[in-house]
Amino acid sequence: MHSKKSIRLALTLVALGCGNAPISATAQGLAHEPVPQVNQTKEFMRTLEASAGVGNTVRPSIAAALMEAQRQMQGKDFRAAAESLGAAELITEKTPYELHVTARVKGALAAATGDADLAARQYDLAAAGTWLSGADKLATLQTIAGVYYRAKNYTQAVDWFDRYFTAGGKDPDSAMLRAQSHYLAGDYGAAAQSLGAELARDSAAGKLPAEILLKLLADTRARVGDNTGYIAALEMLVRHYPSPTYWRALLNRVWTNPALSPRLHLDLLRLEQAAGVLVEARNYLLMAELALEVGFPTEATRVLEQGYTANVLGAGPDAAQHQTLRNKVRTQAETDRRTMEADALSAQKAPDGTALLSVGFNMVQSAQAEAGLVLMEQGLAKGIARNADLARLRLVGAYALAGQGARAIPLLRSMAGNSNAVGHEELVRYWTLLLQKP
Repeated sequence: MHSKKSIRLALTLVALGCGNAPISATAQGLAHEPVPQVNQTKEFMRTLEASAGVGNTVRPSIAAALMEAQRQMQGKDFRAAAESLGAAELITEKTPYELHVTARVKGALAAATGDADLAARQYDLAAAGTWLSGADKLATLQTIAGVYYRAKNYTQAVDWFDRYFTAGGKDPDSAMLRAQSHYLAGDYGAAAQSLGAELARDSAAGKLPAEILLKLLADTRARVGDNTGYIAALEMLVRHYPSPTYWRALLNRVWTNPALSPRLHLDLLRLEQAAGVLVEARNYLLMAELALEVGFPTEATRVLEQGYTANVLGAGPDAAQHQTLRNKVRTQAETDRRTMEADALSAQKAPDGTALLSVGFNMVQSAQAEAGLVLMEQGLAKGIARNADLARLRLVGAYALAGQGARAIPLLRSMAGNSNAVGHEELVRYWTLLLQKP
């Protein structure tokens, strides 16, 4: 039987990102490529040996030359195999069956030496009669498709993979190679369709989709302008193969939505921080300034200190400005710390839970997670008069910061569809992706 080997396919994907923050990634994934069918099946060899000298089927001289060519191919002596084949071809007035077996051996040699066009012609000759079994037909079609793929003739590779599947082939690795051939041939629409079909098959079988499949699917959908499909593929990458690259690409799509509600900017930065993609100085500074603006200097201090620890802040021409902001938030955070106990008592008497939620959030930021979460939960239960959606998102962020993401999942489930703010649904969905364990 023909064998397979693993190859590594390297593709540069340029569409994992958008706007002013494009992201490039290298999609490296294992694909199983059919190797040349150097040796015919054992069944074919037994038939060839048995037919030598039997009536008019295969004359001994032809059978001997073809079997010698087979042995030489097995030893990778392709020059000698070509000479043996030449001797067999010199014998004239071949019967249809002799033409069939000669074409099969000649096609195997062509595949072994990478001559896809010759292998294809010999297959058509070999398939003209009634002697090629279904298994041998599938194996040969798969092999020729693989030879075209290695030769980078992706259009022909697609054609032969199509013939393989039309003939009844079911190999999933060949299906991936067909999709990759579409991609490498520049037919991104067909590639997206093929990759989508493979993803559907994996899902139906309860199988984890390969990372290379999802990366190619995201890229092809982006290239054909299928924004919804692109985001869906990115979300699957984040779910199954979380990495800063995929998270950055996904969250960039939220940022570049011109209708994104400004009141969600701080919450989006909190999600970036939790996902490990808050890495630029301007984002640390923006998050600190927004936190300070809404009354959370302790959070602002923690964010700036993270930036300093990462050596992103405190250096370069803006180092003095960084330090000025750092001193400002430290002063305000210290004031909050001194009044925190009194603020908690006062919040208990407030008519709604907004003050309790704020004091509790400051406590979580001050490393008093459990006590702070209790106050935040009490505040949410008491009721929030304005911007209840932001209050819930703040509690989700607090759960994440406290390392208690599982407690956020029921809350997130209750939040879907509960806000008209553009970007809210994405934040709910992406917090769930980050905090929900597989």
